[in-house]
Amino acid sequence: MSAVAQPGSAPVSPEGGALPRKESAPAIRVRHLWQRFGAFDVLRDVSFEVAHGEIFGFIGPNGAGKTTTIRVMTTLLEPTAGRVEIDGLDVTVDADAVRKRIGYMPDHAGVYDRVSVREYLEFFADAYDVMGPQAVVDAVMELTDLKKLQEKLVATMSKGMKQRLQLARTLLHDPKVLILDEPASDLDPRARIEMRDLIVELRKMGKTIFLSSHILTELADVCTSVAILERGGLVVAGPIQEIADRLERARHGEGAQAAGSPHPYVAQVPRKSVKVRVLGDPELARGILANAAFVHGALPAAAGTLVVSYSGDERVLADIVRALVQGGVPVIGVEPERNELERIFLEVTKGDLQ
Repeated sequence: MSAVAQPGSAPVSPEGGALPRKESAPAIRVRHLWQRFGAFDVLRDVSFEVAHGEIFGFIGPNGAGKTTTIRVMTTLLEPTAGRVEIDGLDVTVDADAVRKRIGYMPDHAGVYDRVSVREYLEFFADAYDVMGPQAVVDAVMELTDLKKLQEKLVATMSKGMKQRLQLARTLLHDPKVLILDEPASDLDPRARIEMRDLIVELRKMGKTIFLSSHILTELADVCTSVAILERGGLVVAGPIQEIADRLERARHGEGAQAAGSPHPYVAQVPRKSVKVRVLGDPELARGILANAAFVHGALPAAAGTLVVSYSGDERVLADIVRALVQGGVPVIGVEPERNELERIFLEVTKGDLQ
């Protein structure tokens, strides 16, 4: 993002190129975290890890303990028990070093209204003691698409632009780990899409992003892994597809194999669902799929779309598409169901409040 080496950036070779860096510790490690206020346990034995370069979704109903966990991670609250590490550094023992490695964007954070965008960012660049602050501010404004608004008063900006400004502030010291609490809160549809695209771009730049949100469909679009909290305890954590597979195995029986021929592509794998868009008669497509191996069902959705449930990997999916095309039904699109994360959340939580 900037030409200046910042805390936590990769080491540089004598020729000026980045040297390979061995990541011996995960970006975030939470171990047996407890937080008690008086006689009330807000967090109870929470443990999970976030690998470098992930977009990690942190999910749970109101009162589940998400904000408390984030406050511990960002050194704003000392844990009652347990250990939290950021890039291998203990948040309690090495708080100052941790703060150099994280960029924290709280939910509904305030901004200084009576300054311009550039003045706001220059103020925080000075507060972070950033080297070459003018160049860094320019780079951050370019990345967050605020360059054309640099002279605009913050008070006159929309909610979406203020959220961009907050994110720009968190990037000034080039943190390795971004901790974003409801970054799309109260944004209109366009601003949400733009925020999502910016988060994806930041991951491509090598950032690890810890993302707390209630908007499950948007998390499903960008997250590589998730953790779900309820009543202060961890319900499940890991890659989304692995969690879905485990739940499916539990639902249908571990090791169950589709009845019929010993297909080489299917062995002890759970059911999956995809949306298949076809041209022509969807009922003809359903008839073809009714006889396809390892297809468990094909339900009509929107016009020309079927939700197909099957057991197997991508090669089985290719066989399904091939069967449709050979049966005279052109396939114009195949995509995973977007409500996978919603199904996981509803299945593993009970809706209980503390």
